[in-house]
Amino acid sequence: MIKRLRKNIILVNILLVGTVILLIFAAVCINSYSSAKTELERSMNMIAERSLDDYKRPPEKFGEKKHDNQPSQLNSYITVAVDYEGNILSRQESNATIDEDILSNSVSEAISSDKQVGEIGEYNLTYVKNEQIDRIIIVFADNSSVYSTLRNTILVCLGLFLASMAVIFLISLALSGIAVNPVKDAWNKQKQFVADASHELKTPLTVILANNNIMMSHKDSKVEDEIKWLQSTEDEAQHMKKLIDQMLFLAKSDAENSKTELTKVNVSEIIEASSLNFEPIAFEKGILLDCEIEPDIIADSNATMLNQLSHILIDNAVKYSASSGIVKIKLLSRNDKLIFSVNNYGNVISKEELAHIFDRFYRAEKSRTTKGYGLGLSIAQNITNCIGGKISVESSEDKGTTFSVEWNI
Repeated sequence: MIKRLRKNIILVNILLVGTVILLIFAAVCINSYSSAKTELERSMNMIAERSLDDYKRPPEKFGEKKHDNQPSQLNSYITVAVDYEGNILSRQESNATIDEDILSNSVSEAISSDKQVGEIGEYNLTYVKNEQIDRIIIVFADNSSVYSTLRNTILVCLGLFLASMAVIFLISLALSGIAVNPVKDAWNKQKQFVADASHELKTPLTVILANNNIMMSHKDSKVEDEIKWLQSTEDEAQHMKKLIDQMLFLAKSDAENSKTELTKVNVSEIIEASSLNFEPIAFEKGILLDCEIEPDIIADSNATMLNQLSHILIDNAVKYSASSGIVKIKLLSRNDKLIFSVNNYGNVISKEELAHIFDRFYRAEKSRTTKGYGLGLSIAQNITNCIGGKISVESSEDKGTTFSVEWNI
């Protein structure tokens, strides 16, 4: 998929940029041809207009007068004066020679044409007619230089086009790698998410199916005789429900279909209530909850999400705290900033693990002896983003592990 996406990006870039460059070069070629043709016709018109000076002289004397300031753009041409029956009265050649038959045929074609300026393709000639009362003055010039200029321009543009396509390909190849990196990461995370979710769901499903098989094999047993298997099934089903709820929450957050509604809430009361809920659990593990919560801090937030956030962080701290340890819960306001932090002492999280601590299904405890799915901290990060805050984590031997959430009051 990633390779195909990268190929498509390169192909689209080459097609789009190549089309633009091709259009530019086509415009250059057309402009070059048009300019050369216009310049040739302009020079020929100047010669034809100057020939009007010969008009008052007898036809047989036409072309005898030499003119100064001849157009430098055109040095090779032939000027002829003919009557309206096509008879050549006189001719003047300037650095050019032409066969009599070719000249006669060219004159006939020029006279028969309705155009004042035209081309005789058979002989590569361009003509300009200047009609007078008793004669027609025609200027002939070789137009092969115009097409030679066009051909050279096309060859140069073609070479530049091929060179530019090679450069565009190399640039597209490099940029496509950069462009698909986020997609590649997302794709890998998605595959990992599916694999981890399947693994987490497989375990409770296996237990539930095993319990059902056991109970089905005891068809004559009473409910109270199978209570152990029923309770195990209930526990695993609740674990599955919790996992599915967490995955649905993350999927909804990823979809970003709706904005989180923020209202004025008493953050102090929410954090304090969450702390009280964990006191029995902490007491059973011999853990002391040390709370430092400033009273009546009001901030824009979402009460439900904030309660879930505090529950995740405190539960995580209690779960991974050392026995007879202390979990410090702080809520402070500093310079229009609200800081909520939870600190505990347990296994130090390494720098490598800290980089992935908020990844889905990631657990720093490789043995997975503690129950959990590795989605809690990912949900905490999503909640923090929804309420416009920022979550961070630090871990060291002397200061323990601290999760901090900071947002504007």
